[in-house]
Amino acid sequence: MKRIFTIFMTMVMLLGMTQVAMAAEKNPDAFQAAVDVLKSDQKVEETEALPKVDPTEYIPVLMYHHFAVRDMGFGNGITTMQSELEEQIRYFKEQGYTIISMEELDQILTKKEQEKDTDGDIGLDMKVKYLCITMDDGYYSNYDLAYPVFQKYNVPATIFVVTDYITNQIGLKKFTWSNGIYNHTSNHVPAGKTTTEEFVAAALAGEEALEANLPTRRTSVRALAYPNGQNTPELQQALLDEGFSLLFTIDPGVINRSTSRGAIPRIMVSSGMTGADIVARIEQTAARTMGS
Repeated sequence: MKRIFTIFMTMVMLLGMTQVAMAAEKNPDAFQAAVDVLKSDQKVEETEALPKVDPTEYIPVLMYHHFAVRDMGFGNGITTMQSELEEQIRYFKEQGYTIISMEELDQILTKKEQEKDTDGDIGLDMKVKYLCITMDDGYYSNYDLAYPVFQKYNVPATIFVVTDYITNQIGLKKFTWSNGIYNHTSNHVPAGKTTTEEFVAAALAGEEALEANLPTRRTSVRALAYPNGQNTPELQQALLDEGFSLLFTIDPGVINRSTSRGAIPRIMVSSGMTGADIVARIEQTAARTMGS
């Protein structure tokens, strides 16, 4: 049975390394935030050797951005070649990963929240290696280049986009409503540059735009990625109170029993990475997150 390519609307770092100058000019703070996370991840990978954690104990969430057909080179940015993406997806499947949608992630977390923790550790104690794929900002390349790959390998993926950017086509070419998208928020203003009330209003405006414009019935799961990853405990709780159930940061980490739904970490995929490179980054991140 064919899996549904799930698209979730959000706001996050406005970048696209194939057109670095345009992206940086439109949103320099978001661009720098992503690059800083990328450099931090690479630095740790070069210096750290930690014990491996069983991959059934956690769920990694990958973060992609823009896609292209030309080679960007390893570590040069956050634009992934279509051929790289295909190799990565093929490798994930070969390694036994089950790639899940936002709905499935929500169901798994709900089930784990209802279970009693019998061994006292932060592992999820699953029988399956799960993996989640997300893409930020809603670049048209997500649909034009990435979607055919996900469709070919029958895997779901989530796209976080900014509703105003779709409506007004701001910056690099974005989705249109007919492409089918889900929620983000409306304006991509980071938490550090607005009030909690204004941020929540923008998130709800994004929901309203989706309900008004999407041609098909939406999922009941509300997911959002914080612009530039910025958030506060107060904002997390306010959004959870409004019915958002999955809130994503740009902080490196993996999902485990100690993960808050208000601050779900992700692992950034950089240009030139192979599937094996990404799995190695996942394992390093899991070791740092869950190592004793």
